[in-house]
Amino acid sequence: MLKFPGGLRVSRGFRRLLLIAASLLVAFTLFTGALAYSISRVYAQPRPYVALIELSGVIDYERPLLGGAITPRDVKGVFDIVKGDPSAKAVVLVVNSPGGTQAAFEVYELVRELSQDKVVVAYITGLGTSGGYLIVLPADEIIAHPTAFIGSVGAVAIIVNYKGLMDKLGVNVTTVKSGDLKDVASPYRETTSDDIEAVRRLINGVAGVFAEKVREHRGDRIRDYREVLRAGVYTGFEAERLGLVDSTGTLEEAIKRARELAGLPGDAPARWVERRVSLLDVLLGRVSIETPIAGREPLAVEILLMWPLPAELAGKAFLVVSSTEG
Repeated sequence: MLKFPGGLRVSRGFRRLLLIAASLLVAFTLFTGALAYSISRVYAQPRPYVALIELSGVIDYERPLLGGAITPRDVKGVFDIVKGDPSAKAVVLVVNSPGGTQAAFEVYELVRELSQDKVVVAYITGLGTSGGYLIVLPADEIIAHPTAFIGSVGAVAIIVNYKGLMDKLGVNVTTVKSGDLKDVASPYRETTSDDIEAVRRLINGVAGVFAEKVREHRGDRIRDYREVLRAGVYTGFEAERLGLVDSTGTLEEAIKRARELAGLPGDAPARWVERRVSLLDVLLGRVSIETPIAGREPLAVEILLMWPLPAELAGKAFLVVSSTEG
């Protein structure tokens, strides 16, 4: 029995009940506070952010199981994630690509569609050449690292020929065709001037479309179209001088510019967004177990929006026909 001033007496058992009740009250208060915080986090408006998307590697229609490449399917998958997120107010495309096949035109269209829905800033880190430059054209602004390689606005065709080797091996191939040009650039016979002119017409057509895209998006920001359409490659500083890019800088500066264009506060977060490849993708054939351009045997005629050309072609018998768009 405890005795308090004034003569009030309280038993030890009652004191225990008071302590238990007080403990329960504190626990209940903490629980309800945590619950209220969790509910507020669930139903609170998500904080706007800048989405960072990496586009790195050769552009092709298929991506190897191991290694990197840019494919229209993968790009669409990650773009759909961003387009479906209202909190992603701006996108920075972090690009490092030498280009690749005509799949670059499909990736270009996907970037154009994204730029109609979100603020898009392209940041070129190492390579933004040929098809790698084409895909960034629809961006609201293009920023490049000062030492990045940029340009190569044009197309190139690789004509593989095995006639000399076949003659040494005593192998003869007879071709039956419905028209004179049906076997243009066939690897099984001597390459003729007609072959070269036919292929040149194709690549000039592709290069012409490329040049139109540059004119559409860069307009009078290009200071010397004659120079640019020679398909030369330039450093970031030179590309800025020519108008191929808007400015040079770092990734952080590209993110800052994306915030400004989207009207976001300076402390708005930047978050990487990617589409992960699952086992189901492999089983359903969504990912190729083959190697893209950089490691596979070229076709008899390969039209590429690419610089530099794959090193694996070294030592093979081929002719290179470049575009003459100008």
